[in-house]
Parts: sequence; structure tokens; C-alpha cells
Amino acid sequence: MNKDFFESKSHGFLILLLVIIAYFFLMFGNGIVSLTHPDEVFYIQSAKEMVKYESWLTPMIFDAVQFEKPFLSFALFAAAIKWFGLTPFVARFWPAFFGMLGVLTVYGISWILFQRKRLSFLSAIILASSFIYMALSRAVLTDVIFTGWVTMAIGFFIWAYYRPENKGYGLILCAVFTALAVLTKGLLGVTFVCGTVFLFLFLKKDLRFLKCQATFWSLLLFLALALPWHVLMYLQHGQWFLEEYFGNVHIRRLFETEHPKINVWYFYPGLMFAGILPWAFYWYLAGKNTYKHIHEKLQDRDKLLLLICWIFNVWIFVQFAACKLASYIFPVFPAMAILFAHSIEQELVKVKEKGDSPALRGIGYIVALILLVVSGASIFYGFQYANFLGSFQPFLLVSFLAFFSSIIILFLAFKKKYVKLVFSKLLVTISLLILLFFVRPYIEPWVSCKHISEVFNDLKDQSGTTVLASKFYVRGIRFYTDRKMAVIDINGKGFYSPHPIPFLNSDQKVIDFLDSQPLTYAIVKEGNVEDLKRICMNSDYSLKEIEGIGGKYILKIIKEHDKAGGSPLKEQRKY
Repeated sequence: MNKDFFESKSHGFLILLLVIIAYFFLMFGNGIVSLTHPDEVFYIQSAKEMVKYESWLTPMIFDAVQFEKPFLSFALFAAAIKWFGLTPFVARFWPAFFGMLGVLTVYGISWILFQRKRLSFLSAIILASSFIYMALSRAVLTDVIFTGWVTMAIGFFIWAYYRPENKGYGLILCAVFTALAVLTKGLLGVTFVCGTVFLFLFLKKDLRFLKCQATFWSLLLFLALALPWHVLMYLQHGQWFLEEYFGNVHIRRLFETEHPKINVWYFYPGLMFAGILPWAFYWYLAGKNTYKHIHEKLQDRDKLLLLICWIFNVWIFVQFAACKLASYIFPVFPAMAILFAHSIEQELVKVKEKGDSPALRGIGYIVALILLVVSGASIFYGFQYANFLGSFQPFLLVSFLAFFSSIIILFLAFKKKYVKLVFSKLLVTISLLILLFFVRPYIEPWVSCKHISEVFNDLKDQSGTTVLASKFYVRGIRFYTDRKMAVIDINGKGFYSPHPIPFLNSDQKVIDFLDSQPLTYAIVKEGNVEDLKRICMNSDYSLKEIEGIGGKYILKIIKEHDKAGGSPLKEQRKY
């Protein structure tokens, strides 16, 4: 697949090929794994309750309004549920769809910028096969939807800037997709799009580009699309909407961390390296290529500068916010994919001129060596941890796939088949997908509450009472049981965004809760099992273990004086 192969194909053919590849990387098999905790079930439970209460503009959770995010992504999930029913594939459809749409958008942006089909195709392939893009596109999260809107908004600005005859339409469409980004994830939509645009135009000393009638109409259209929902929510919910949506979701996250362990300066730089695996080792090549073009003012200088502004604008904003999550940095990856593809394309042009590329060959050797290490390590650790998964086969499969991929990459590097060597990195992503499909039965009980909930739902005497759950599992148990919930988290600080359910963070609160109903079922992690054992042993309750699956335990707790004859019953087990 040399340059001539790509240039001889039509855009329609290449786009169709990308759709097929993106489908298998991002959507195929999305229904085989049950919805996982805690995030997937949160978004789908909210959508499920929106359908139940016909609350299409107001997200809900635990039968109450919540403003963790604006309504648009929840409404998309809810519409899919209403039209097609609630299955894992339906739940994951929109993120996967927007993941595929993002791949095609990157192809289009690359073409507008560089007019090279191989570069455009490679940009899209890098994005579709990067680990973080594949992972988030296959999960029920808002981040791929949000990133899709952001990418399209920036893409239409690029269309307006580099195709002056389309300036008006481009700016208007940029405003439309920026508004959709705001309705998906809040004011970050404005920050990521407008910040990129203004930074680029400022460095280009071309802010006058925005001095036109189209900018005025774009601003009006943006406000007409983004503002009404916010006004409506304020009219309906008043000060509480302002405090929760702006105060908690937007402002608090800037100054207060949700996960202190990852609030470190190197979290996002590390993620920008690891997230784009198996292409991460092209970072050096991309940096060197970009510096050369900008420093020497080569032909593609301004276009690479735009990509750098895109990456820098997103990174600098999230870097200094106290609340850090992997998904916050996600919108940089489309720009990174194009940047990487440009550097690889430049190297392949050198190959055609000089017949060799030590850089591409060296990266191939590094990737192959790492895969050989992974192959050996999988066998080594398989003997130690096979009991955890209940089988040695997953480790054997990892070893085989890593070894097979490394041999192919080594062969291509040795033979100097550079185009094939570049695309051979797809073997790593394909191997990862094969592995995930194979190990699903082993890991699903640990990542989903479905199996433990099925056992609970089959119990005969559990109806009508509020279920006690560990904080991490409460959304999943609610989703799979449709029961009223309470949370046990001794000495815990509560949810980052409040949930309208009892939060029991002391022994006395647990005792008061147990006193409020004659029978309590708990579905909890091992640490909370120990908490409940201690509380029951020091109070008038009997505790019985019903079942344990994937680190989650069903416990039955009864007041002793409610037992027949009032005789004490202490069915304590070791866990």
C-alpha cells in the first residue's frame, strides 16, 4: 500500500474502507459484555429514568433530577432505549457511532489541511486504533460524543479558514457544533473550540479573520442553540441548578480534586503517551518533524501550528484544574493522530527518495521487542495468577498474540517494507480486541453488577425493602434491580456529585438504617462486609452470607428480636 495506491483510490472508496475498519475497532461486539460499574450504569440508568418519567430535557438518577452533565447525551441514550430497547449494544451505540464519525472527521480535516490521501487515511487509522479512543468509544460515556462535536467544530473552522469561499458556512457550522458540545458537556465546549481558534489566529496575527458578518450570525446562532436549555433549567430549578451545574460541575472541579492520587503534574502527559498506543513511540518523530517545519518555516508550518494550538489549548486548561480524569484530555487525540500521520508521511517520502528510514525501522524494532517481553511476561505471570481468572488460557493467548505480532513487525522492519511496517501496528490493536473478547467470561463478574444482581433478584423475600450497597456498586445494583438504594461507606465523604439516597458513613447511621426496616439485604465489597459484621456483632442483628461473585457479596441482615420466639441467631461466616 504505497502512496500511489492511496492516490489512485477515490475518497468514497477510502471512506468506505475506514467505515468498515472503524466499525470493527469501535462497535463490533459491543453487546457481549454487560454494562459495567460505576460509570456506564450511571449514564444508562439516567437515560432509563428519563424515559420512565418522560423527562427528555432533564437528566435524572435515583428518581430525582441531576445535573452531572447537560441533557444532550442523556437524551440520545434515552432515545435509543425507547426506540430499540435496553441492551448493552443499544446503550453503547451512540459512543461507538460518534467514535466512527470522529474517525471520518479526522480524515476530512487531514485532507483539507494537506491534500494527501495516504496521510488522511493514516490519520484516521491512528485515531481509530489508539487504545484510549477504542476504549472510550466502546463505553457508555459522554466523552466520545463531546469530542466528536469539538472535532467537527474545529474541522469546520479549518474548512472556513483554508477554503475562503466557504468561510460563512464554515463559521456558522463551527458555531452549531460548538453549541452541541456545550449541551453535551458544558462550557468546556466553548473553551476547547474557541480557545483553539483564538490561539491559532493570535499566533498567526490574523484575528481580523473573524471580523465579518458571518461571525456575528454565528454568535447569535450559538446563543440560540446553547442558551435556552440553561434558561429553562434555571426557571424550573432556580438557585439549585446554578449551584449544582455551574458551582459543582464547572467551578468546583477547577479547585477541588475528585481523585487525589492522580492529581499529579505528569498524569496528562503520561496519558497522552500511553493513550495513543500502539503509536506512542512516534511521539519523538512527530515532535522532531513539527519543530523542523515551524522553525524552518516549511510549507506545512501553519497547519501544524494549528494542530499544536488544538493540543496545547486542551492540555493547558485541564492540566491546571485540580480535578483530573482520563476523559478530560480526550479531545487532544484527533489532533495528535493527524500530527503523527504527518510525521510518518514525511518519513515515508524520505524512504522513496533515499530508500531507507532508520527512524521507522528503529520504532519497529522497539515495538517488536516490547511485544516479545509481553509474550514472555504473560507466561511468567500466568503461572502465578491463573487462579485469579480460573484459567491459564488467557495468559497463553496474550503470549501467542504478542509473539506473533512481534515476528511480523520484525520481519517487515528487517525487509524495509516501511508502509506495511507502519500499518503493522494495527496488529497490536487487533490482538487486544481478540484478547478482550476471549477473556470476557473471566472478567465480567468483576466489572459488572449483573451476575450478583441476578442472584439477588431470584431471592424470594427481598421485595419492598431498601438495598444497602457499597458506594462503588450502588449505581450498578440500582440499574440491574430497580430497587431503592442506600450506601454504606464508613468514614466516607459522599459522592462528588450528590445523589438523593441515604449515605451511611458511620456505625450509628447504619444501625438507624437497619432499625428502619425488618429485613435488609446488602450487596457490598469485602471491606463493607467486615464493617457490617462488626456492627451486627455489637448490636441485635443476625447476618448471613447468601452469595459472593466477583468481589461482591450478598448479605441478609435481620433484627434478632423479630425472629420467631425471639431467640438469638448469629450466622456469622468468615469472608
